[in-house]
Amino acid sequence: MNTPFPIDTQPRSELDRLAEADDPRRSFLRAQWFASGRDPATANLVARGNDGKAIAAFPICKKKLGPIAIKQVAGAYWPFRGAPLDSKSTAAELAAALNDKAFAKQLGNVWRMGPVVDDDPSLDVLKAAALDAGWRVLSRPIGQLFVLDLVALTASGNWPSTKGQQKDRWRVRQLEKTGPVTISHFTGEDWTDETRDAIAAIESNSWVGQLEQGGDTKFHDPALRSFWEGIGQDPAIAAIIRGSLLHVGDIPAAFTFGLDCGDTRYAIANNFDQQFQKFSPGRVLLYDDFTSAAKRGLARIDWGLGDGGYKRQMGAEEASGVSDLLFVRGALPAALLRRVWER
Repeated sequence: MNTPFPIDTQPRSELDRLAEADDPRRSFLRAQWFASGRDPATANLVARGNDGKAIAAFPICKKKLGPIAIKQVAGAYWPFRGAPLDSKSTAAELAAALNDKAFAKQLGNVWRMGPVVDDDPSLDVLKAAALDAGWRVLSRPIGQLFVLDLVALTASGNWPSTKGQQKDRWRVRQLEKTGPVTISHFTGEDWTDETRDAIAAIESNSWVGQLEQGGDTKFHDPALRSFWEGIGQDPAIAAIIRGSLLHVGDIPAAFTFGLDCGDTRYAIANNFDQQFQKFSPGRVLLYDDFTSAAKRGLARIDWGLGDGGYKRQMGAEEASGVSDLLFVRGALPAALLRRVWER
């Protein structure tokens, strides 16, 4: 397991309070989120208002950008990176905090945050504050999110479609020729080593796990598994971890995994064992996951980047862009770096 970043407990509790005061969709941005993973934060810079109250936090680590090392906001790649921000704070308040010479020196002349979701309201506040405090913001597009609008899809009265439901029932009947089909659900409060082992087995036998470099597997990869297990030690994050498993007999055949934050479910990972590919257990389980989310009152599924083919078939549409940001102090350095960063 990764050890927490080497700072005292007060900034950690402040960071948790900021996550609780942030937009509910960013509630996962707690101290443990930044303390776990391959690049845990090594410092936690807290921006304060005139009254001394924390208004934003920048958990940072150092990364290489070509030949130079720069600071960047730490955290897992998905759902996205971000600096916890009190949603009541204004750009002017944050700019005043960032203008503090000691704080600006700690943050550095060049720092990075990404990927970020372009229409995140907190990002507008941060960018405006950074500009006012002397940083230029360079943006490199990464792609487009795929999102399911659960409210609209459910209101249409034809999602999942009758034909789609019939097809799924047929798929289940075919799978049942191998063994009984069961679906189970879990949260970060009740999952077990057996749960995570089952997900890892599915990933190992999936098309992703068969890639030469091992692919992006969340639990088959020991380091990434350590991250998800680590953040689950925070009860507040454990409560929003939610996923499901589909078994065929005793064989784990498909899984879903994500976070429920505010009115949004982040669909972080889903896959299936290739031996069952013909009857699409992954699609069966995804419809179960999404309809369950709708019944829990969630408004949308944020499905991230990637292949839009099957996502569109299931009702997803392209939504906000996703970008990688570089904050550069000074007009000349920004002009020089812009040619490399934004091309």
